[in-house]
Amino acid sequence: MNNQLTLEEIYKAYLDCRKNKRNTINALKFEFKLEENLYSLFMDLNNNSYKTGRFICFVITDPKPREIFASDFRDRIVHHILIREIEVIWEKRFIFDSYSCRLGKGTHFCVNRLKRFIRKITENHAKKAYYVQLDISGFFMGIDKKILYSLISHRIKKENKPETWKNKILWLSKIIIFNDPTENCIYKGDKNLIKLIPDRKSLFKVKKGKGLPIGNYSSQFFANIYLNELDQFVKRELKCKYYVRYVDDFILVSEDPEELKMWRNKIELFLDEKLKLKLAHNKQRFQSTDKGIDFLGYFINPKYSLIRKRVLRNLKRKLFYYNRDLFNCGEPDKEFLLKVVSCINSYYGHFRHANSFNLRKHLYKKHFGILKRFFVPANLEVTHFKIRSEFKNQTI
Repeated sequence: MNNQLTLEEIYKAYLDCRKNKRNTINALKFEFKLEENLYSLFMDLNNNSYKTGRFICFVITDPKPREIFASDFRDRIVHHILIREIEVIWEKRFIFDSYSCRLGKGTHFCVNRLKRFIRKITENHAKKAYYVQLDISGFFMGIDKKILYSLISHRIKKENKPETWKNKILWLSKIIIFNDPTENCIYKGDKNLIKLIPDRKSLFKVKKGKGLPIGNYSSQFFANIYLNELDQFVKRELKCKYYVRYVDDFILVSEDPEELKMWRNKIELFLDEKLKLKLAHNKQRFQSTDKGIDFLGYFINPKYSLIRKRVLRNLKRKLFYYNRDLFNCGEPDKEFLLKVVSCINSYYGHFRHANSFNLRKHLYKKHFGILKRFFVPANLEVTHFKIRSEFKNQTI
């Protein structure tokens, strides 16, 4: 982005945006008049007349009830435009050991890094070490918009860029951050599900000026900007060498349990004073590393890793429903088969990063049932599945 956004930049953001949203209704509507819609967005952004559209609100219940606000496809393009511009600025400032929504990282990278930390500090499990695992209470709903905007503003103003570029970035950031999705949204799905959401985790219940919508691409990146302040505090002030963070779930490892207690107290004070966030007291874990760590869907023991029981229960439940649906419908179409195999392979992709070979085989033998008619293991290690050849072109 120079002084003005170009159509080419907007088109590139559109291509990024549609990767996982190509077949949604909003995406199809936008594509129906693609050139007209892209030009309209080009004019609105360069004339500073852009306004955020309506959100769609719904509740998901797997793995637990969460309130999701989905932006209009047009607004998603704008989020991609903004993040494309500022991502390179913050990537240089993020610590290595924050792993959420960052290119080349993720849950498996984070878990493997934690394993290496434990091996190193315990000298291959020959010595004793301890960890404290902390979580932030209602994190996304607790984000203070003024603090978030001030963090972005402070950094952008220091950049060696034209003033017109800085003004455009700050203008877009302000629109996205301070927009209240609850004032312009359509609720879809079972409205009774909204009652399952605790007040501290609902945008409808938080104080004005608080909270970012879960489901926005921009919210994920803004969360990293916000908690980068915590990361810097842990590394620079506390001098903690062994620290990992994934979203608001973070772990500190030390040889000294008293040091961990001190760090935990200082972190609680820092979050309260600087970021107006609270630690979730019911989710804190403090113990020796040889007792295992329950983190990001795995139970990490000194010599092996296991799948978390809740993750396993979720897959078994899904397999039960898929078997039931296949029994009732008889001959499914290809779209349904692709949905099922994608879901199963996602779980098996998670499983293969743990010591789970026998578990993967057991699930296929005992829990696939009718699914065996349509899917077959792609290899002897049973790491993923493929649709049987006779059903690949199945349509109804």
